[in-house]
Amino acid sequence: MSLLDLAKAELLRSNADKRHPFRYFTLGTLSEYPELRTVVKRKTENELETILFTDSRTPKVEQIRQNNKVSLHFYHPKKKLQIRINGQAELIEEGHTDYDEFYNQIKSAPSLKDYTTQKRPGTEVKEESQILFGDDIHFIAIRVHPEYLDILQLGSDHHQRSAYFKNGREWEEKVLVP
Repeated sequence: MSLLDLAKAELLRSNADKRHPFRYFTLGTLSEYPELRTVVKRKTENELETILFTDSRTPKVEQIRQNNKVSLHFYHPKKKLQIRINGQAELIEEGHTDYDEFYNQIKSAPSLKDYTTQKRPGTEVKEESQILFGDDIHFIAIRVHPEYLDILQLGSDHHQRSAYFKNGREWEEKVLVP
């Protein structure tokens, strides 16, 4: 099995398995400094596009509006598999053809509350009791279209590493020194 096939299988497996280590991953955006944060993966699609949900008022959304180049980092500790993805983020907000599909996934879920704080995420409050919720929903989905993959498989005998570049709809492989 190629590293690309292994990575794709694990990313797709994590769609159904809520305890899969790829469910949580690191998203990197650009600001004055690179900004990294752990986010929840909602779905990986067949072409390896990754979907996540967030509050539309978060700094990461503004950073993506300024520069939509992002990086994703996944790590599977048991399989010692690391996947780094560079790609372009697409903001899926109200009016986008896919918005309703994603919004319907959270509108009846307990996580809907996460998108209803009266103040934007990251706003300082003196105490937790000042975190108030309202009726307005500040939901947005982000779809990352991958352009480059760096996949590393650590092993006891040897390590394997390959880079993959998007060439149209196909991935072109370059074997790398681990």
